[in-house]
Amino acid sequence: MSYIRDQVVVLKKMSIREWDRQYFLYGKEHGLLYAVARGAMKLSAKQASQLEPFTFADVMIAKGRAYDHLAVAVRGKANKRFNAVGAYAVAGAFSDLCLKLLKPGVADERIYRLWEELAGILAQFKVEISPVRAQMVFSAVSLRLLDLLGYGPYFRACAHCGQVTGPTEVYYAPDRNGLICVDCRPSVTEALIRVPAHAMNLMQFLRSASLTDVMRVTAQVDLIETVIVMTREICKHAPLDREPHGFRSIAELITNHQAPITN
Repeated sequence: MSYIRDQVVVLKKMSIREWDRQYFLYGKEHGLLYAVARGAMKLSAKQASQLEPFTFADVMIAKGRAYDHLAVAVRGKANKRFNAVGAYAVAGAFSDLCLKLLKPGVADERIYRLWEELAGILAQFKVEISPVRAQMVFSAVSLRLLDLLGYGPYFRACAHCGQVTGPTEVYYAPDRNGLICVDCRPSVTEALIRVPAHAMNLMQFLRSASLTDVMRVTAQVDLIETVIVMTREICKHAPLDREPHGFRSIAELITNHQAPITN
């Protein structure tokens, strides 16, 4: 029996059969992994606490014919404790997006590092942040994942005339996943989204800046919302069967958690 060893982040867990669990992991060296832990739902199971969603672990997985078995799991050094509902909402939404886009057998250490960076930022949510800011963080990590996978938008030049777009406002063309300059706007008949210059700058910043710098951003709500709308449209160019739920669920979870309880 052959084994693989890796540093992983736990994306999801699910119950199978009576006492077993299947874990969905993303490894630093091996990419997306699926492994079954026998007896993980028993009270006596020692490894279950090491493999909660969004935790990091060092694992050894035994390759099997039908499915792989989780042989060893030790909690990793990169683990951060989440204190806010918004942190879990963002992590859950990004995990769902990763599971829909990533395929076994294709590894990219940058995705693992992105998860480390995200976990570090989410652990800093000592109190709940606004739904818009949480959605901005989700938009930032989603854009970076899409760029790594080759589904990101092309913003270097106008998709119609090919000229480099200036620092003024532009229009985003969802059908082309690119920009239309102001001069070409009258001759383009497809649906476009107006993007003010400051919103375009924010979009480019989210794609390239560290998440620490993203959390320091101060911007008008309407600019952030424009970026969120663009990100939702950009996600449609990835091979997804439906829109990522994070653009909706993050706001709903935070809002419902913050709502006062009435009799």
